[in-house]
Amino acid sequence: MRQAIAGGGYRPGERLPTEPQLAARHAVSRLTARQAVTQLVREGLVVRRQGRGFVAEPPVHHDLVDLRGIYDELVARGVNPTIELLDYAELVPPANVAERLHSGTRKVLHYKRLYLRRGEPFAVGWAWLSPSIPKVSRELVAAHTTYQLFDSVLHLKIRHADLSVRALAASPELRKLLRLRAHAPVIALERVSYLADGKPAEFTLYCANAENYAFALRIRGKVPISSTMQALP
Repeated sequence: MRQAIAGGGYRPGERLPTEPQLAARHAVSRLTARQAVTQLVREGLVVRRQGRGFVAEPPVHHDLVDLRGIYDELVARGVNPTIELLDYAELVPPANVAERLHSGTRKVLHYKRLYLRRGEPFAVGWAWLSPSIPKVSRELVAAHTTYQLFDSVLHLKIRHADLSVRALAASPELRKLLRLRAHAPVIALERVSYLADGKPAEFTLYCANAENYAFALRIRGKVPISSTMQALP
């Protein structure tokens, strides 16, 4: 079942067979079928819907090839998330963010968003705008993605972005927001976007449950092949 869900054998939101049906199909006991479904729930591949039972929730595949906002990339992959604005404030960013934005001890605009798929949270995003960027209202932040704010509201063009992906230990707050089990892995995307003059415009930290989320990158062109490989003696 894990392979069928991850490989597209079940459409997103499609109802799974009942425990008796699974037990009969795979020639196992109902207890074994129940344990298998419980494990798939823990892995984020299956969710329980009120009045529908268990439904498939295939992993999200997030392409990093093009310079595109997170929301736009999710829509392009067929996720169509809803977004809830959790925080909006002016504050001094963490030291690592201030360093990337060259903001020093100045306050910057910060907001936090929760991403949901069919009502279930799957990612959280934190954004900090450079102090040189004009302030935008809470209403505008709630109605626009970060890149939409720059393009349509501020009329500023993002020219390039630096991206990095790494594993993070989920904080208690993040575990609660994403409804993660204890010790569940979290995958994090850090993005710094730049304007045409090379100055940083924004810093985004985007965290998702690593058990049902994957970043993808396609490499094009000829691959250089080394003639030798250093081996241990």
